Amino acid sequence: MARHGRGGGRRGPVKGFRPGKEPPQIRKRIAMQQYGEVSGTQERLIEMFSQRSPEESKRMMARWRVGLLAGAVALVLIGAGLYLWSLVAGLIVHALAVVVFYLWWRLRKQRETLETMADTVAGRGRGHQKKK
Repeated sequence: MARHGRGGGRRGPVKGFRPGKEPPQIRKRIAMQQYGEVSGTQERLIEMFSQRSPEESKRMMARWRVGLLAGAVALVLIGAGLYLWSLVAGLIVHALAVVVFYLWWRLRKQRETLETMADTVAGRGRGHQKKK
């Protein structure tokens, strides 16, 4: 699919919209142009961030981090209880706990990058200053 606009970046605000207040579809298109070639996961993140404000995106990521950590701890406790019933069941649940803990660790490690991406997609990363 050919792009109509030539050039690497956005030249100015979108006509008819205040900066940072564009509709989600336009924010997604601008972010896709800015990031260029992206993977499927990054494309889904851009779509998700384009429909939320940066604050909502950051709160959502914080909920994910808390939920994943709580889930990992709960699975560890459940797995310990399952050892009394079946060794295999306890091992399976502990393996799931390791996977959930790894997902939490990766999300925690990429926190700054994801927050920057949320700001950029929402319009604040394009030269706008944050409100204090």
